Amino acid sequence: MPLFLAAALAGCGVIGTARQLTAAQEAIADMKIDPSDLTITGWVDRDDRTYRTGQRIKFSVWVNRDAYVAVLRVLRNGKTTLLFPNKLQPKAMVPASMTVNIPGAGDRFEIVAGKQTPELIEFVASTKGDSWLFTRKPEGSATFVELGTTTKELAKDIAAALEGKGDGEGKDKDKDKGKGGKAMGAAQSIILAIE
Repeated sequence: MPLFLAAALAGCGVIGTARQLTAAQEAIADMKIDPSDLTITGWVDRDDRTYRTGQRIKFSVWVNRDAYVAVLRVLRNGKTTLLFPNKLQPKAMVPASMTVNIPGAGDRFEIVAGKQTPELIEFVASTKGDSWLFTRKPEGSATFVELGTTTKELAKDIAAALEGKGDGEGKDKDKDKGKGGKAMGAAQSIILAIE
């Protein structure tokens, strides 16, 4: 575990400076999730979190207890992509204290830095995995799920999904009712600079 990772284990928060996030990116970075003892920690393969356009990016994620994990990429224009789970890594469940790399060893896809800075990466986790956030599949031959343009409504749906409050698709039903209580959620944001 990298040295800066140990300092990040405090829980939710933003790692990196707020390098002029757009309103769309802030909607995701500012999601409110009830405090819990679930911790998610994500990091990238460059300690300074700075990439050149087109440079490969490798993500890693760790949780302190068994949890369902999603990794979102939010560009300046609000375009939001679900990087994990994905077509080659379809299982959102991550065992406690195990590091998952995205892409994983031998995966035949890569994630590259875009053209505009900054990029927001949001690592999210929940103890319950029946939400759309953890079960949505890429369409056709796509590797990733495209969630469209980020809005405050999408951020609310994601926060609700993390806490087991409905299915996050604008419905009010509680899918987790009677299944062991409220889900615990956690989130962490990382800001990437693109040169």
